[in-house]
Amino acid sequence: MVFFSGALQGTYGPLALNTYAGFQGVPETLRMAGRNYGLRGLPYVLQILVPAALPSTLSGLKIGWAFAWRTLIAAELVFGASSGKGGLGWCIFQNRNELYTDRVFAGLALVIVIGLLVESPGFHTLERLTVRRWGVQR
Repeated sequence: MVFFSGALQGTYGPLALNTYAGFQGVPETLRMAGRNYGLRGLPYVLQILVPAALPSTLSGLKIGWAFAWRTLIAAELVFGASSGKGGLGWCIFQNRNELYTDRVFAGLALVIVIGLLVESPGFHTLERLTVRRWGVQR
């Protein structure tokens, strides 16, 4: 529970701030165009504001993911080692204590690979399917 809450706390700030900035940054001409089409309420938000704010929201999600991933590995290094159970961070810590340098570097490489796998195929696919398709970002 400690790992999860720490990771979420690092994610909320960037995600909330970038989402807020994204909604504030929607051009007034785009807002007026939506109103001219007769959009009000939820359809206005879903068809005009959300697509326009999505690049900033995805940016906040990327930053939040990076904070959460680092926090999770750090928490496993500290708390996983004290309980004798854990994941990748605990494996790195344990192999460091046993002087298995090759396994430590393999664990660190795995942390990088997992981060890149989430960043590259995950976020790039999401951006391609939404933001770039809608023409909001190049």
